[in-house]
Amino acid sequence: MTTSNKLSHTATRYLQAIETLSEQGPVKQIQVAKHLSVSPSTCFEAILRLLKRELIAEDEKKSLSLTPEGKETLKIIQRNQYIFTSFFRDVLGRCCSEAEDIAAEIEPILNLETSVEMCRFTRFLEHIKGKKVDFWAEWEQFYPNPEKDKVCLKCAHRGHCLKKRQ
Repeated sequence: MTTSNKLSHTATRYLQAIETLSEQGPVKQIQVAKHLSVSPSTCFEAILRLLKRELIAEDEKKSLSLTPEGKETLKIIQRNQYIFTSFFRDVLGRCCSEAEDIAAEIEPILNLETSVEMCRFTRFLEHIKGKKVDFWAEWEQFYPNPEKDKVCLKCAHRGHCLKKRQ
């Protein structure tokens, strides 16, 4: 799905805020504005854009909720952020909060192929951890086999990483 990659970091924050606030009951725009520490007019404009893209819906009582497409988009975004956060934390040694912030900022600008390759590379690093291997030779061989391997649970793209080159 390409929707997530066309969302700005700000739009993602609005979807996450609506999801979080909905756990406590109906969500109003003013609650979203307070949650994100933005002015009501700024919130209104962002909400309007998400409504036009049909990622959120507004009922007759002006309560906001994620649409099915909004939920799916947010799920993909969160999985991508998990992949990127893991990479920045576990591979590059960044602290957890810094890794999360970096992941949230770069997720909207990366395309599907980059996400898939990041997932593949992270899985590869897990595969060779603690082994003495020729890194590049092993990397060239590391193409998961969709016939044998289970779908990658970390991959936001339902196993596209398994359907890539063999």
